[in-house]
Amino acid sequence: MKKYIGTKTVSATPAWRVDGKVYPKDGEVPRSMNREDGYKVVYEDGYESWSPKDVFEKAYKIAETPVDRMQIEASEVNDRYIKLAAFIDSGKMNEVVDDTYNKCLLEMQCYTMFDYIRLLDARIQRMQGSDSAEVRKMNFGMAIMALKAGYPVRRSGWNGKGLWVIKQVPAHITEEIIPKMQSLPQSAKGLILKGKGTIDYTSQCLIYNENTGRADSWVPSISDVFAEDWEIVM
Repeated sequence: MKKYIGTKTVSATPAWRVDGKVYPKDGEVPRSMNREDGYKVVYEDGYESWSPKDVFEKAYKIAETPVDRMQIEASEVNDRYIKLAAFIDSGKMNEVVDDTYNKCLLEMQCYTMFDYIRLLDARIQRMQGSDSAEVRKMNFGMAIMALKAGYPVRRSGWNGKGLWVIKQVPAHITEEIIPKMQSLPQSAKGLILKGKGTIDYTSQCLIYNENTGRADSWVPSISDVFAEDWEIVM
């Protein structure tokens, strides 16, 4: 026999079953010593049945709203994360997994699941009205994703306050605009116009000091790359 996991989407309402007949709890229910607590269940194909309360609530979670569905997802991923983290920390991974690359993949999966749970939690809080909910202590990979999405980021561990990094928006500068640019010396403008005649800004990052208004080109240091104290500047 093989093991299977099934998923079903059903509609349900709390109901009593009395002498084999199902009665919704918000309606009239006959008095009886044989009253059983549970749910009236309607499947996607229209089939109707009754399920005992403990059996139904173990198998199903309410998924009426997007927040409900996100909470279910967060709970399921968290359960799997806890099991995987325990498997790795116990040392059993070294006994079961021989290949070092597979070990690396498992550890990366564990870290990614943890980050995913934090992202879901922040989204749930914000959808419930908490505009202050943020994902803090991000790794550099998450910071890069935020930069690509157009958000400024910073490290909470930076000594200088008011500093943040932004990825410049890619831009195509035409020959009509180049002569008017204040950021280029005249000699450079002449060389550009003699050559291709255009400028394409691509993957450039700036570090901005909001106290002085100064913006400098930015390249991450090795400590920035391995840091886990990145955050989005709101």
